[in-house]
Amino acid sequence: MEEKKAAAVQMRICLGRTEKYLKAISPSLEDYLEAIYQLAQKSTAVHMSDVAIRLNVSKASVNRAMKTLKDHGYITQEHYRPLSLTKEGSIRALEVVNRHTLLRGFLVDHLGVSCEVAEEDACRMEHAVSAETIEKLESYMNKR
Repeated sequence: MEEKKAAAVQMRICLGRTEKYLKAISPSLEDYLEAIYQLAQKSTAVHMSDVAIRLNVSKASVNRAMKTLKDHGYITQEHYRPLSLTKEGSIRALEVVNRHTLLRGFLVDHLGVSCEVAEEDACRMEHAVSAETIEKLESYMNKR
């Protein structure tokens, strides 16, 4: 648990230094970053087809999203090569993953929402909640 708290503190420090440089992206593009990050945790190579399967979207949709993420500097990819998150992409993806995990945990552990519903709600909420609210929620959850 202490390891998780230390990682969260480090993440906030890192985000505090870089968030003003991160370009705004849509919730949909955040979902793509989150998927790439999660797939990369399980495999050394993440391909567009993996992302398409994970998000249940077409390869054409993934291709368009990857172009935008590449233009924003969040991913790198050479022609027909695996996808890679840049430093900024990793920070942004981890931010989304952490918000999702925190929200899902709160919904399940403190409100008694079923895991299935909490997962769906956390997916929607992670894009709309402010950094201030996440910080307060994290503080609240760490006190309990």
